[in-house]
Amino acid sequence: MARTMPANTGGNFELAPSGTHIAICYRFIDLGTQEGSYQGKPRKAHKVMITWELCGDEKMEDGRPFSISKTYTLSSHEKAGLRKDLEAWRGAKFTDDEIARFDLSTLMGKPCLLNVVHNENGDRTYANVAGIMRLPKGSAAPQRVNETIFFDLDERPFNAELFNKLGERLRETIAKSPEYAAAHGQHTEAHPPPHDGSGMPDPADDPFGL
Repeated sequence: MARTMPANTGGNFELAPSGTHIAICYRFIDLGTQEGSYQGKPRKAHKVMITWELCGDEKMEDGRPFSISKTYTLSSHEKAGLRKDLEAWRGAKFTDDEIARFDLSTLMGKPCLLNVVHNENGDRTYANVAGIMRLPKGSAAPQRVNETIFFDLDERPFNAELFNKLGERLRETIAKSPEYAAAHGQHTEAHPPPHDGSGMPDPADDPFGL
């Protein structure tokens, strides 16, 4: 099922190595509308998470490639983090018409260059995506190892099989969203449309502790 951008109006505990890596996108997870905060004020926003596998020689203890994720507000506004990263990934700006028609499912299996940095918070260190770039011309990405997963809460009927492949914490987060309730025919209070970023930048990485 195709997933386009809105109109412009897990389980890996081994730290991904820092540096610039060839990476392949293998997972897109629709988290639904989640509660958070911006500048100290409560805020609800529709969130999605994109995951890449790193194609370098460094592997996790079990031999699998390292993975890293970044969570975005689902917004096509020119200031939104998702649009900025997609433009950096493709190496060109979108027109508003192009971004409105962009099918997010086409990201599956697409290679790129990821800049991974380590950030400390208290006594813990986290690996974060600091930048994304188009793969240089003539470069080839190794074959993908992980299964591709494109989970969309708009899909009908609800894809329970795909949902159950996600980690427990991801499932718990998604299950809190009104989109999940709607997919199961449950009553939920009306929620605001995704914030389009007007007047302020989109918050960077907001992983909700996933």
